[in-house]
Amino acid sequence: MKSETVVFKGSKHFVLNDVAEGVFAVISVPGTGSLGNAAIIDLGDSTLVVDTFTTIEAAEDLQAAAEFLTGRTASYVINTHWHSDHTFGNQVFASTAQIISTSTTRRIMDSFARKRLEQQLANPEAIYQAIDELEVKIQQELDGKLKKEMEWDNATDREYIKMLPDLVYSLPTVTFDHQITIHGSRRSVEVLTYGGGHTQSDAFVYIPEDKIAVTGDLVLSKHHPYMTYANPQEWLNILEKLEQLGIETIIPGHGEVSSLKELHEVKGYITDILNIVTDVNHNKESIDRISVPEAYQDWYFTGYFKTNLKAVEDKIKLG
Repeated sequence: MKSETVVFKGSKHFVLNDVAEGVFAVISVPGTGSLGNAAIIDLGDSTLVVDTFTTIEAAEDLQAAAEFLTGRTASYVINTHWHSDHTFGNQVFASTAQIISTSTTRRIMDSFARKRLEQQLANPEAIYQAIDELEVKIQQELDGKLKKEMEWDNATDREYIKMLPDLVYSLPTVTFDHQITIHGSRRSVEVLTYGGGHTQSDAFVYIPEDKIAVTGDLVLSKHHPYMTYANPQEWLNILEKLEQLGIETIIPGHGEVSSLKELHEVKGYITDILNIVTDVNHNKESIDRISVPEAYQDWYFTGYFKTNLKAVEDKIKLG
């Protein structure tokens, strides 16, 4: 029986970037149903995918790309953390792949994240209302960069709500607490966690022979990190440990393929957020009056800056 030739015609959701032989960064196109980045790794006799996007359609394109590039469907999927832009595409891979995460990530997905999804399914009108309200703000926004980001956000939310009725929430099937190594005939990869920084538990994929790390949202390129569930000091500690691995290339959770330069920029950002909040509290000022520092004014996810200040301030007050 002749095998069928797989043809991949590209995707509106992402751009493929050949990082090393058999290692591909899958970089999200803003305003589509992907939102976060992913990666495809050819292990030789099997294929590994890191993170699965927000929507089913984006994940289906990711599976098609993996099959086109490696000649096989994914056997392994890593969820770096529990956020929906890294996990909601799991259902596309669930029938053929082992889906792997930390034990803590799976526990959060099966409790808090599942409950939040159930609330959205029970009351989708709230999402439609938020889309309509943001549309009004888009028409009033005069700052070109902010307007473009808001348009991307609304387009992504429209893709999300369109997909939601067909979503089959798919949990990881294999969990680990420290490290798991996946061996292939061509290369082996290490999946590690140093605890929680960006979220309560963050994993990353390390390819020693290629000096590549797929970091999830522990590292972003020219994007404000999302710190609502973060432990800033632990995040800094994790980045210190990452740096010691001798990594040269980073496939980040958002933004273009990176290096240690972007890791250092994220460390600087987290440190600046901590210092700003400390100074504001010491001087009994309001964080609402703080503007985005010049160093980060060209970064995307601009709206997260004020959210991050508030999240860190609340964390400091709680001790």
